[in-house]
Amino acid sequence: MTEEFDIPSLARAVDYLLGGAANGPADRAAAERACTAWPAGDLRAELRTTRAALGRIVGHLVGEADLRQLLHIGAGLPTMGSTHQVAQRVSPATRVVYVGRDETVVEHARQLLRQQPRSPTSYVQGELGDPDQVLRDAAATLDLSRPVGLLLFGALHFVPGAEDPAGLVRLLVDAVPSGSWVAFGHLAPHELDGPMDDALELLLPGWGAQVVRRGRAEVAALLGEGLELASPGVVVPGEWRPEPSAEEAGAPAMWCAVARKP
Repeated sequence: MTEEFDIPSLARAVDYLLGGAANGPADRAAAERACTAWPAGDLRAELRTTRAALGRIVGHLVGEADLRQLLHIGAGLPTMGSTHQVAQRVSPATRVVYVGRDETVVEHARQLLRQQPRSPTSYVQGELGDPDQVLRDAAATLDLSRPVGLLLFGALHFVPGAEDPAGLVRLLVDAVPSGSWVAFGHLAPHELDGPMDDALELLLPGWGAQVVRRGRAEVAALLGEGLELASPGVVVPGEWRPEPSAEEAGAPAMWCAVARKP
């Protein structure tokens, strides 16, 4: 993996910003440049707030909703309180499939998962734009005839309107049975959109230009009709069922939502 680490990776840079060790010098340098240029507060704190919200959502799906299999599309590295770590603390038998499109990140993630031989977790290469392939690959680990938690954190804000993001969500939802859930985090509009995109360019060239930020109503519409939106609805990460004693570390421009397929 040494040569691949010479080129910054968004997944590894995020791991670094969250305090992880699965990264290299190029990732750390890019992350520090982005932090210095970040115009809207503390980038590290915002990422921690987002990761904490993901953890609470996963805890809800595995704990309260009693799901035992999760499909996380658009995932980064499986480190620092990621989906399978949270889920398997609640129920060690929970099966998790991660989906990422970067070949080097997928291979790195698989190496990390091989260090946890008892974890019923796999990582496949794919993307939201090809849901049929994602589902075929996930079926090697998950039983898609039983309820599944579909996690779209870090996926939908890379899908432009012309590629019908709501239709892609519907294809996934239609493929899983009643009692399944959908959860996602989606970047929101911000008055500093331009400077934030410039900072993201320092993190990974071309990344900021790919982002599509959507308002609350647009994000709610991505869920389509027929799903039961869980309380508190479409909210910012710090407002999705926060721990009573927790203080919000940062206020990222992002929406979170969780819904059930009846």
